[in-house]
Amino acid sequence: IWEIDQKGEQDGIHPTQKPCEVFDRPIISHTREGEVVLEPFSGSGTEIISAEKAGRRCFALELSPAFVDVAVRRWQNYTGKTAVLDGDGRMFDVVAEEREPQPQEATA
Repeated sequence: IWEIDQKGEQDGIHPTQKPCEVFDRPIISHTREGEVVLEPFSGSGTEIISAEKAGRRCFALELSPAFVDVAVRRWQNYTGKTAVLDGDGRMFDVVAEEREPQPQEATA
C-alpha cells in the first residue's frame, strides 16, 4: 500500500484525477529516461506531467476535447513550453480558440 499525500494537487479538474505520485513511482520503476509511456485514458493529464518530470515521453489519448485542453494547459503550465499541433504547426492556443464557441451577434 502506498501512502501518497494529496496536498497541493488541483481539485475538481477531472472526476478521477490522481496525485502525480501515483504515476511517478511506476514510471520511474519500470521505464528508463527517454522511453515512452502510453496513457490510453489521459483525463486531466497527470501521467503526462509525471512522465515529463521523469524525463520520459508520454503518448496520451483522450476522447474528450475538453479534457485534452485541460491536459495540454497543465503540461504548458508545468513546462513553460508551448504545445504545437503535429502536422500543421499551429500553436495550441490557436487551435483551442477555434474550437471554443463564439458568441452569436445580435441581429436587429
